[in-house]
Amino acid sequence: MEGKNVTKNEPVQVKMKREFPHVLVVLIVMVVLTAILTYIVPAGQYERVLNEATGRMVIDPASFTYIDSSPVGPFAILVSIEEGLIAASGITFLIFMAFAALYVIERTGAIDASIVAMTRKIEKHPKSSNLMIAAVMILISAWGSTGTLSYEEILAFIPIFVTLSLALGYDPLVGIGMSFTSVGVGFASSTINPFTVGISQQIAELELFSGIGFRIAVLVVMTLLSVAYVLRYANKVKKDPTKSYVYGIDYSDFVIDGERAQTEMTATRKATLFVLFIGVVIMGYGLINLHWYINQVAAIFMGVAIFTGIVNKWSPNKLASIFVEGLSKGVLSALVVGFARGVLVVMQKGQIVDTVVHSFTDSLSSLGLYLSSVGMLAFQTVLNFLIPSGSGQAAVSMPIMTPIADLIGMNRQIACLIYQFGDGFSNMLWPTGFLLIGCAIAKVPLNKYYRWFLPFFGISVIVQIIFIFIAIKINYGPF
Repeated sequence: MEGKNVTKNEPVQVKMKREFPHVLVVLIVMVVLTAILTYIVPAGQYERVLNEATGRMVIDPASFTYIDSSPVGPFAILVSIEEGLIAASGITFLIFMAFAALYVIERTGAIDASIVAMTRKIEKHPKSSNLMIAAVMILISAWGSTGTLSYEEILAFIPIFVTLSLALGYDPLVGIGMSFTSVGVGFASSTINPFTVGISQQIAELELFSGIGFRIAVLVVMTLLSVAYVLRYANKVKKDPTKSYVYGIDYSDFVIDGERAQTEMTATRKATLFVLFIGVVIMGYGLINLHWYINQVAAIFMGVAIFTGIVNKWSPNKLASIFVEGLSKGVLSALVVGFARGVLVVMQKGQIVDTVVHSFTDSLSSLGLYLSSVGMLAFQTVLNFLIPSGSGQAAVSMPIMTPIADLIGMNRQIACLIYQFGDGFSNMLWPTGFLLIGCAIAKVPLNKYYRWFLPFFGISVIVQIIFIFIAIKINYGPF
């Protein structure tokens, strides 16, 4: 026998497979590191005052003072995670309802039938798959720019997009690109989003949704850029599956094969999809015209589940059992939201959020107009790690960014645009928001996602800066 002989006494070296930490492990480490920072970073605070235009408490930019430190200890860390879950209860309930509703629809076979039918058509016309990806991404991005479709709503649809991507010969990252990335680009390039553009403009005392033409141009460019990026990767993977960044990972749970691959579109399944369509239409109408928010959207998903059971003539007990199974699908996503919110809770307990804000903004006023704009973008991007809420970030940052803009001769409209960019695009970067949930749902390790996404993020930052410089050059306003 050739080769080296192995005796009983000779240790056998086993190569351990490196695994990326579980999403909850990552978040717990982040919470602990944040708690350590409360022992290092001085505590400080701004006074909060009521902004009558928005009805929100905003900071007084001239009121910052250092205060006694209040470091967060080990037991307080555990309590902070629970408090994070409580603080994010509205979002977690929405996640549960969305997952349950989509699972109920999935159990009817309507989703499988739709994907099978779409796959068959594309098999007859292979080149149409690129057109389908582009059309879906453009639709979701445009919808996301209105604020009526956001991360909370798209999460439950990620398994559908992953399944579709695999059925078409792509990988789960293409599914993430079609759903999570598309809604993220739309959100970041918002045209009439009341929760980001609306609040920031009100704080800056601008006319509501003014300057929309420039933002539409941003939306078009960023959407086309994201479509091109996803298509380039998708075609590379389809040509050679080994080029996939997630090659070798088991995604059999998402694959439609066997009996599922023979699922046909029946009248009942069409009616089921119509129920979902009506629910989405009502949701959009309520968000735009009735100022609905998380609670109402969650109620719509619950209604969709109930009417799906009625259309399929299920007994109440059968519907309830399937609904509970669907709830279980959303447990990890709901926990991720709460654990991520725990990072902010720790910073608030240690009273270091305002200190970080003050440290960043204190140095911006000494830079020139163009450099200041880049610094403001960096500040808003970092702040989104700490405050992963568009409206919350606006309430904290815009009362500071507005006077800084006045001081350096920048139009307030540009300051709002910078806030929008910094908040929006980094939602797809930082793990304190919905990113970890999306990756967990798609079963894509975070390091694999970053390998795929970071080049696009780098390109987007360059394009953001170009748009900001153009805005400064053309005196984007009205003021």
